[in-house]
Amino acid sequence: MRKLTGISEQLRSKNCRTVYDVLTAASTSSADSLGGKPRDKIYLATSKWKSIELRVTENLNEAKDNVKYLQTLEKFIEPLYHGTPETIKESLPALMNSIKMIHTIARYYNTNERMTGLLVKITNEMIANCGRNVLNFRKIKRGEAIKYNKNQSDDVLWDSE
Repeated sequence: MRKLTGISEQLRSKNCRTVYDVLTAASTSSADSLGGKPRDKIYLATSKWKSIELRVTENLNEAKDNVKYLQTLEKFIEPLYHGTPETIKESLPALMNSIKMIHTIARYYNTNERMTGLLVKITNEMIANCGRNVLNFRKIKRGEAIKYNKNQSDDVLWDSE
């Protein structure tokens, strides 16, 4: 969004507007001093400029909309990075509800591809968090893991070997 905002501001700057206005005037000039071909090239250049400007504006609007909706998830996603598996578990219903809301009402972010990408990122961060905070398979293998109950042996997790 920041990059598109910068580009959009440049396109609306006084210098860009002046160049565009001069080119537009030259392409629509009724004086035949330029001949046909240069005028056609100027017209094509200004048409392409306008097309690019419209694409930048549309993409900027999409980026702003996406940022707005993704910011609503921020408080629910924070536990994925810094919380415990228990706090993640507690935040999941609200996170899923917010994602459902985005899928229902967002103008741009509600595609299957974007929702799938978002859910994959959330899942990957949950796995990474659990790996950082809970699972240390080397300790489990050495028998240093906490037993779930006092009758359980340290190598119960590895019975399938």
